[in-house]
Amino acid sequence: MKKMAKFISIVLIMAISISVAACSKSDVSDKVQNNKLQMIKDKGKLVVGTSPAYPPFEFVIGKGGKSEVVGADIDLSKKIAEKLGVELEISTMDFDTIIPSLNSGKIDIAVTGMTPTEERKKSVDFSDIYFEGVNSVVVNESFKGDIKNESDLKNLKIGVQKGSTQEIYAKEILKAEKVKSLNTVLDLVMDMKNGNLDAVIMSDIVAKINKKQTSGIKIIENIELKGDQSSETAAVALKKGDNEELLKEINSVIKELKDSGEYDKILNKNIDTASKVH
Repeated sequence: MKKMAKFISIVLIMAISISVAACSKSDVSDKVQNNKLQMIKDKGKLVVGTSPAYPPFEFVIGKGGKSEVVGADIDLSKKIAEKLGVELEISTMDFDTIIPSLNSGKIDIAVTGMTPTEERKKSVDFSDIYFEGVNSVVVNESFKGDIKNESDLKNLKIGVQKGSTQEIYAKEILKAEKVKSLNTVLDLVMDMKNGNLDAVIMSDIVAKINKKQTSGIKIIENIELKGDQSSETAAVALKKGDNEELLKEINSVIKELKDSGEYDKILNKNIDTASKVH
């Protein structure tokens, strides 16, 4: 009986030991799986998602007979990749597919002029803010209406980029009756020039660039847009929940660029480049 009891005890101890070891391995595996920073370093590449139709943040130029994606967000992405000691791969897509691509693991991070709204924070994590601006209203030079306030604006046929904070503002804050959403700002401007829209809401920096690039349009001055989505900020987006160490690295890059004034130089350089692209 004593021998049997001793045997049972040994079996139980071995079972517990195996169980603990298995749990330990599982915990280690989970930690490795959830350490996005280490995964990026292991593969030696940072895959960044962006929608290259939003100059000066991301846009396409011709270079050496080929198309190249450039912009302030691309330069920021390069700085992040340098900090991590890995290569940079840019993956282009429509803006409204960015968050699904993050959550599916198709891309590591998104750097695409994305504003960290409360709704988006439910789906993804965000870095510190790297850009702050305001929105503007663009119309054809031939536009005869009088837009002095939001009440005047809400009655017009308004164009906004699909999936943008301008779309949220127009539909949910302004509650405009006629809102048309398209994939790119250029599509919106062309649609407005063709008479299908009265006005397009976009970032003030983007509006100034489009005015330089496109004849026959103007920016409405002295109209104050209000509400949570009436201004524009931008942050890096990451898949929710597995990015603490990666987030620290990204925030350190953003802080360094902003504190040194280098981000302003990056932005101004790309404003100048985008203004010359036709």
